[in-house]
Amino acid sequence: MMQQTNRLNIIRLQEEDLKDIHHMNSIDIVNEYNTISIPKNISETKKMLSKALDETNTTNSGWSIRLKKGNIFIGELGMTLASPKYRMAEIHYSILPEFWGKGFATEAVNKIIDFGFNELKLHRIEAGVATENLASIKVLEKVGMTKEGHKRKILPIRNQWKDNYHYAILDEDKSKNH
Repeated sequence: MMQQTNRLNIIRLQEEDLKDIHHMNSIDIVNEYNTISIPKNISETKKMLSKALDETNTTNSGWSIRLKKGNIFIGELGMTLASPKYRMAEIHYSILPEFWGKGFATEAVNKIIDFGFNELKLHRIEAGVATENLASIKVLEKVGMTKEGHKRKILPIRNQWKDNYHYAILDEDKSKNH
């Protein structure tokens, strides 16, 4: 499954993406607000992404984000579906630092939200974000998500407990904005 935007190809994760994702997740600044910690090696990265790489798994999806021009890897997206009766999913994303501030995360997240509502017929899409991660908060708000809550000291990040904001968008919110 591939999604496209004006500048991006969003492609279902493949084994070939592991090297790029491992490299990205090994960068301190990318991992600053990440609860998974820096992977020790590519095998650890593969284990972490095993559900997303398994094409028979229907609850965890992962995509590489690539520039259309040159097919350059710039990041990854993931979506985890809840029980079908809830028609809900949680998303996450990471972008290489050299591509920050250029609207790529917003473009990719918007496309995956559209996919969730239009193709998967979801009712609700959620995302969590460390309260200090101002750039990611901006992305979530730009795509139309609403801050619904604040959880205190829930994220284990770098041997400290960090607060989290909970964001969500409903299918009816998206249709109002487009």
